[in-house]
Amino acid sequence: MIIFAKYGEYDRRELLEECLTKYLETMKKTKLEGELTELKNHNDKPYFKDYPDVRFSISHSGALVVVAMAQTEVGIDIEEFRPRAYQKVVENVFTKGEAKEVKDLETFLAVWTRKEAYLKLTSEGLSGVRSNDVSGDLFYEGKRVIATPLNIFAGYVGTVVAEEQPVILVDLD
Repeated sequence: MIIFAKYGEYDRRELLEECLTKYLETMKKTKLEGELTELKNHNDKPYFKDYPDVRFSISHSGALVVVAMAQTEVGIDIEEFRPRAYQKVVENVFTKGEAKEVKDLETFLAVWTRKEAYLKLTSEGLSGVRSNDVSGDLFYEGKRVIATPLNIFAGYVGTVVAEEQPVILVDLD
């Protein structure tokens, strides 16, 4: 799996083309040819028409955008660490197991990004926010998936969820 990071303004199409080109080069796959066509499945999860074996997830917050690409389903979420009220979300959205983990803003963001990344992986989006508990082991289609914290971006908290695999970080700046 490769995680791409970029700060500042971006054009979604150009960003995805750059990420896919670098992903294909790194994975020693074919080169990106022609126009990149991004489609959405029945749950609005994006995919590439001509590269169905490349799965991706995108998230942005503040000045940072991250894109995860892998050969298996993947979900990523990033949140800028800034003061915010979060207790109502814990009370109204989190399961009991998730709520027990929340001690402060940082642990809230860790649980929230884990939850959102998992829901992106499963294609449920926020419709599954109350019914999925991410406080324990996570599974998708009968396989265990791993939630990996992304504590590598100063001022941000994030999580990527996928089957266990090596992670490569590429800074696009």
